[in-house]
Amino acid sequence: MQSGNKFYITLIGRTNVGKSTLFNRLTNSRSALSFDRPGVTRDLKEQNISINGKNVTLIDTPGMFDYNECDNKPELINTINKKLNSVIKSSDLIIFVIDGNIGLTPNDLEISRKLRKSGKNVVLTINKCEKELVSTYSEALSLGFPETLQISAEHGNGIDELYECLDKFIPDEYKNIDTEEQNEAEIIKLAVIGRPNVGKSTIVNKLIKEEKQLVSDFAGLTRESSFSDFEFENRIIRIIDTPGIRRKSRINDILEKISVSNSRKSYKRADVVILMIDASMLECGEIEKQDLILASDVIKDGKTLVIAFNKYDKTPYKKNANPEFLKYNFSKSLSQLKDVPFMFVSALNNENIIELLRMALNTLDKQKRKIKTSDLNDWLFEINKSDVLQSGSASFRLKYITQIGNNPLSFLIFVKNKGEMRKDHQRFIANNFKQYFDISGITVNIIFKESNIRKK
Repeated sequence: MQSGNKFYITLIGRTNVGKSTLFNRLTNSRSALSFDRPGVTRDLKEQNISINGKNVTLIDTPGMFDYNECDNKPELINTINKKLNSVIKSSDLIIFVIDGNIGLTPNDLEISRKLRKSGKNVVLTINKCEKELVSTYSEALSLGFPETLQISAEHGNGIDELYECLDKFIPDEYKNIDTEEQNEAEIIKLAVIGRPNVGKSTIVNKLIKEEKQLVSDFAGLTRESSFSDFEFENRIIRIIDTPGIRRKSRINDILEKISVSNSRKSYKRADVVILMIDASMLECGEIEKQDLILASDVIKDGKTLVIAFNKYDKTPYKKNANPEFLKYNFSKSLSQLKDVPFMFVSALNNENIIELLRMALNTLDKQKRKIKTSDLNDWLFEINKSDVLQSGSASFRLKYITQIGNNPLSFLIFVKNKGEMRKDHQRFIANNFKQYFDISGITVNIIFKESNIRKK
């Protein structure tokens, strides 16, 4: 969160009171993971919404003070509480959510004391009130917050009243303002994926220059995909931090299965994907099978891929190294990887992070490139004169080329006597094409088709 030209409304409450369900209701989405188990939300999630024509940013947060639901990990508890204290301080308005079925708890009382001490405007919201709960409402009034409402986030009861209440606290200056929202087509969606504990959240925090994502030295901390927009070199980037993806055979918990499924859906919506690999786990340059599977899935989905070997500082490699054996192992393990660019980084030490982002964007630009048909056929004319294609054994001829897609770049070449082409001819044509148009380091699909083109 960064204060300034935005009005922030934050959902605060203990675990499992329905904050994420309310977030989804107010944003008219299912972006927050809602599951009937305490402690599901661990990261901040934010989304721009309109309340009676006023533009605000809504924040979903982890539960406060529920130590048992943090697996009794002191580091995680301290990290979450530190983040919550910071987000309360930065908020303009708080929606304090309690569970109407359970009533006030000691944690609710502690939260109310913290919120009163903060001096922020607070709307106390009693959730899960599918029917009127008189006793809980009386208890809630004893907390002393002037605005107290009964709602059901799941069923939508009382949401209109909540909107009206929130509207009173939002200054008119936020009504019908230019929110500078970019056309969705102009926003570059960048997903960061990988196995658990490879440093995805750390690298996201470095790129957005904000400690938004929780970071700790144990696997499975991130459970939901989260989105953050930032500007880089006059471009709007929407970075997507995703939960760690393990092999399906190792996932027994239903919540982790849902998290992994959401993670895969998130990167399928991205334009470019950074696959993070723990460089400290490399042995003789061999890539783990699970990482290869992830890379293959991204390529099959037609996404631009770059690979970040994180924690290089725990290896004998230098940060600007580009080892040939890694390229060899890429192509040996998965032929589609031979053209995928990679970089050694240290997210923790903020080394090569900006360079990695530039690499991802440059690779995407290449994949989205549209080449004029006239330029393509100028190249075709020249390559037809090459010694390789003019040798006595080559009785085919390239007749015409056209671009049929991008991301990945795809081209169709019509060939006379296509049956005479060999695999080495096709490799030569593909390599020459990349060199001619300066598009090395990306996947290019060239399809060869028997020509039915006849000269009149």
